[in-house]
Amino acid sequence: MNTMRVNVLIIIMIAVGYSSLQAQNNNLSTKKVILNGREFYLHTVQQGEGLYRISVNYGVSRQEILQVNDDISEDLKIGQIIRIPVISGQKSDSQETNKSGSYTYHTVEKGQTAFFVSRKYNVPLEVIYDNNPGSREVLSEGAILKIPSGQPFFEKPVSTQTNNDDVVYHTVQPKETLFALSREYNTTVEKIIEANPVLQNSALTIGSTIKIPKNQVVTASINTNSPVATQQSTENDKLFIYHKVRKKETLYGISRTYGVDENSIKSHNPSVNFNNLKVGEQLKIPTEAWFAQQKAPQIQIPDNNISIAEETISNDNTDAQIVIPTCTNTTLGYEIPIKVALMLPFSAREAQRYFSDTISSSTTSRNAALRSKPFIEFYTGMLLAIEVLKKQGVNINLQVFDISAESNAIQNALNNSELQNVDLIIGPGVTNELPQISAFSNRHSIPLVYPMSNANPELFNNPNMFHINSPDSLFHDLIADEIIRQAKGENMLVILPAASEREATKLAEIIKQKVTSYNQLDANKINYKEYRSGRDDVTAIEALIDKDKHTFIVMPTQLQTEVSKLVPTLAVVKGRTKANITLFGMSSWLRFQTLDPENIYQLNGTFFPTFAVDYRDPNTRQFIDNYRQAFNTEPFPVHPYFQSADANSSFSRYGIWGYDVSLYFINAVYQYGKNFGTCLENYYPQQIQFNFDFKRISNQGGYYNNGLYMIRFKSDFTTERVRISVRK
Repeated sequence: MNTMRVNVLIIIMIAVGYSSLQAQNNNLSTKKVILNGREFYLHTVQQGEGLYRISVNYGVSRQEILQVNDDISEDLKIGQIIRIPVISGQKSDSQETNKSGSYTYHTVEKGQTAFFVSRKYNVPLEVIYDNNPGSREVLSEGAILKIPSGQPFFEKPVSTQTNNDDVVYHTVQPKETLFALSREYNTTVEKIIEANPVLQNSALTIGSTIKIPKNQVVTASINTNSPVATQQSTENDKLFIYHKVRKKETLYGISRTYGVDENSIKSHNPSVNFNNLKVGEQLKIPTEAWFAQQKAPQIQIPDNNISIAEETISNDNTDAQIVIPTCTNTTLGYEIPIKVALMLPFSAREAQRYFSDTISSSTTSRNAALRSKPFIEFYTGMLLAIEVLKKQGVNINLQVFDISAESNAIQNALNNSELQNVDLIIGPGVTNELPQISAFSNRHSIPLVYPMSNANPELFNNPNMFHINSPDSLFHDLIADEIIRQAKGENMLVILPAASEREATKLAEIIKQKVTSYNQLDANKINYKEYRSGRDDVTAIEALIDKDKHTFIVMPTQLQTEVSKLVPTLAVVKGRTKANITLFGMSSWLRFQTLDPENIYQLNGTFFPTFAVDYRDPNTRQFIDNYRQAFNTEPFPVHPYFQSADANSSFSRYGIWGYDVSLYFINAVYQYGKNFGTCLENYYPQQIQFNFDFKRISNQGGYYNNGLYMIRFKSDFTTERVRISVRK
């Protein structure tokens, strides 16, 4: 009862504060109130506003708004009054934002890190930290960063000497190779790799900075009468992919597809005229395993233990052996168990307190219990995956760590000596828990699977990290390529939202650029048009539709109000014109309850989510049966199509998620060993809702999931799920 009384008092205080502010000024966003010692704005929800848009306008994250408004959810009501916390270092309001001309203001988008922002604006990372309190730990989506402007910052140097006379920092330039750098700095390839361990498993990236040890010269006697080259020309499937050139493909496009630089492709195909590629011509594309071999092949000389790399010549009297990284494992999961650590904020004590006495328990206990539900569901899916693997003979040792909000929970877990010896870490659950665990993973070279959140401040810093839930912005190129592939020779209409929308504009620009490039090379051109939503959309759009050709309509908006208006409009246009229309929408639409699914089917609605469930698949049906039997509940998709995914329901929304993630990575360790990152090229284990396809984000960074599905709702009221991937 005391808790209820406090809540009532807070509501009364809000109402009084709101009335006072209205009397002073109708613009609520420029006025502040103090409640319980904290500063807040009071915001009245307007028509069409969602929590995301409000969070961006005020420069705070959705989670920060939800934490101070226990009585609201993602679905806001018009006229509802919500509190917006005033957070130091983040955007305050439009007046305060524009007070000073000495700063550029950057709105943090999904997945962006302080390092990314520093590169974007060419300022030192410490400048970002110094001007934005809290940015060193984590960046919240929608936060506003202050970037000092009008002062000279550093230019990226080609090489910079540090205080340590033994090391030089070098910024990689186009066409540079490890061998060329070893010659330039009078060292060896092996020494460079020792100073940059990530280069064992990835190629040089232009613009990245690597450490080069100075004056580490290796000499060896050379018998010029009988030289033997150390470079091996192994032609097995692990080292190369064979690609058949398709119509109008270019070397640049092929290099982007496989993530291999153009010079490497040219060097392995000396007889090919790349200025005039022929359809059907076969190209040999080196894989990451090949790059690892070339950067790490060592000739072990028993007498003096000298290692020579790349084009060095060996004495033919030496019994030399090339050590090549392999993708085989015969120990982990066999006689030695695979040690897996699951680190999630289960909040077991708070949850137990809440469920044992829901009447007298505090709001803190209630919120902790609700927050822990997705992680418990993830754990149930993981248990089912482990059961499947154990039936196949895989030996697994699982350790579970509850890293709830207690002050020392994470550090106590990291101090556990057994954690240093695990083969795989899965976790944590939320962004602010990630830096400590990522640093631990990096320090001990343990693969870290970051399973749920799409914000990742550590992806560029930890080469051992695997990011599951990649932000939408990383898929723009892949989505644009697939849309253009389907629209060749037909009409394309891009419908932009009435108001400017950052991500919609970005995707539309990428599509337009790619269409322009395609039309310059191919006679089977795409007829491209753009239209911005207005008042009389039905008449305007109908005039843009060619009834005799297939029209591919792209709507890159993610605003529910805009989508809810335009989709019925397009259904009317299709009914009037009887035209063949395919509508491309954003994956976020699948969560909109205001859409009529029948309209989506009639328009051949097509979407590109990172996960989707196909209930016709026999493996899916078997998994559902097993899950029901094991846990007496229904495994539910995180986002069912066009309907509510109620967090308070008895369904398990994250059980499938935990199953897919656990099965994929534990089995990867079993198949390829602890260093499985470079061995995933032809790895396709059974998955229920994901299409995992991991790609390294940079030389020094980890892997992100680059796999998509295409979901098409056909006019015959059937649904099709197709894998979209850069892998061939």
